[in-house]
Amino acid sequence: MEIRNIQRTGDMHYLYLPTSWCREHKIGSKSKVSIEQSSDGTLTISPQIIERKPKHLKLSIAEDDEEVIHKLAVACYINPVSSFEINFEKEMDFTRLLNQKRLISLESVEIDKKQITCHGAVTVNDPESLIKTMTKKIKNMITVMQKSYDKELIGRYEDEIDRSKMLIDKSIISSLTFERTTKSKTIDLYYISLISKDLERMVDHLIRISNKESEFLTTLHEVITQLQYIIDNTVNLNHKVALQFAKKVSKIKEFEVKDIKSYDKERIRLSLITIAEVITDWAITREIEK
Repeated sequence: MEIRNIQRTGDMHYLYLPTSWCREHKIGSKSKVSIEQSSDGTLTISPQIIERKPKHLKLSIAEDDEEVIHKLAVACYINPVSSFEINFEKEMDFTRLLNQKRLISLESVEIDKKQITCHGAVTVNDPESLIKTMTKKIKNMITVMQKSYDKELIGRYEDEIDRSKMLIDKSIISSLTFERTTKSKTIDLYYISLISKDLERMVDHLIRISNKESEFLTTLHEVITQLQYIIDNTVNLNHKVALQFAKKVSKIKEFEVKDIKSYDKERIRLSLITIAEVITDWAITREIEK
């Protein structure tokens, strides 16, 4: 790393770019550079302004398996395209596609017998705010399960959590593909992606937990509350905070898998263990960045 002095003329502050860097990237007096500012105050100077724009994606497939088609549609949705269309060689029963989990909730996506289209797909540039929302919704979902156990409301929470995960994927893929400015650094995007994936997996099992499992739900609520605090304050994340969370998770006993109920509880525990590992990795990254 090279340290350079800041120059000042009047109210303007500036510094000289390294000559070797300018020569390597053919930077001259008429060149332009792009400047990005991250949440920690870091400025990144790029040798050229990137002006790539999302394009329209058009696909034609002979597939008639609705699960396979669903995966393709979601992949198109989370990637940075301005619009997309998927054309089928033969007519499909679109009501079967509408029954596919998450597909109906995608904004701007229309389905008919021979085509899936999306125009003006939503864009999100702040995955950190999405992971915060996702964590909060999970905590609220557990609260509903502890109290009223309103199945319809629990189902809506699950849909919103799935949607948050998709928007996180979309935001991260878009940021990495088009190098757009976000409030998060690339390494933070990596950790956010890992956490959101395991949170979604955990919720897939959580929705099957009975309200009779009050002790287990209380423990989960405490763990997710602590996780929410960490996610809301990642700027203060360090190894001590991470280890406190890991200890909290480790207190959840291992479940011997005898039936579906014990399987779901064990999968939830394993997801939380993985999240604790990611939080610890993230904390060490924060430590070495100081």
